[in-house]
Amino acid sequence: MSLNSDFIFPGFLDNSERFDVVSEPFASYNPTNPYGEFERVQRKAEERKGLVMPRLNESFVDIVEVEPHDFNSDDPLDEAKCWSEKNLVNIYVSHVGTICEFSYEISKKALKKYIDGSAVNKSDNIHVHLSVLKVLPKIIDASIEAEIHADYTKENNTRTNENYVNKNILIHRFYEAIRYKEKLYRVKTTIKEYKQPEVFHNKPYSFEVIKIVLLDESNSTILDAKVADSKESGQLSVAKLLQNIEKSYDKGKFLLEESK
Repeated sequence: MSLNSDFIFPGFLDNSERFDVVSEPFASYNPTNPYGEFERVQRKAEERKGLVMPRLNESFVDIVEVEPHDFNSDDPLDEAKCWSEKNLVNIYVSHVGTICEFSYEISKKALKKYIDGSAVNKSDNIHVHLSVLKVLPKIIDASIEAEIHADYTKENNTRTNENYVNKNILIHRFYEAIRYKEKLYRVKTTIKEYKQPEVFHNKPYSFEVIKIVLLDESNSTILDAKVADSKESGQLSVAKLLQNIEKSYDKGKFLLEESK
């Protein structure tokens, strides 16, 4: 993150509620936030069908270089599972551009979600998905938070903003840019924040990796992905990263247009 951490964004939430930086994740983890902040953010996220972080259009993310994975067996998913259980299961601390750190847990149960067929199929291909898995904590640490929304339960195999809301969880959507085999990809990581952090650790719930198609201002010419639109080497503007990305539960409204 390149923004000054003491920048104030008044009016992001009603009733004098506000976030102190462009990416202020985990309301209950910020010691400067008053008691009951989780409930206020949860209520506003439900009312507004998701809260979009301010000043996304002015922000940049560092591009994480990702090497191809080395799972070479006949069953790379099983090999990735065994490797991950030995190397990724842990509690991590991340800053993600905020003025205070927060922790999250990657558990064996979570790993099953990361490498099941439905999760892998959401990514561009299995190889970039497993390559991201190997460095997932590094990618989370470099990500920018773009949206907070309520935890809608699944009904008839579908989640909509009309479904029942779990009041004990907030969902945070983080995005990051990676370079893999000379191509740029967007990684979206979904992290659950629990109302009782002293009982439940925050958990990355899922991630997906999609190739980025960069367009110029005329929206007609594809740019070489090796030459990122950045304010300095190795960075990508969030305006490029989140191009054409809608809010999760408010279709027709785009993150960049909703960010103030």
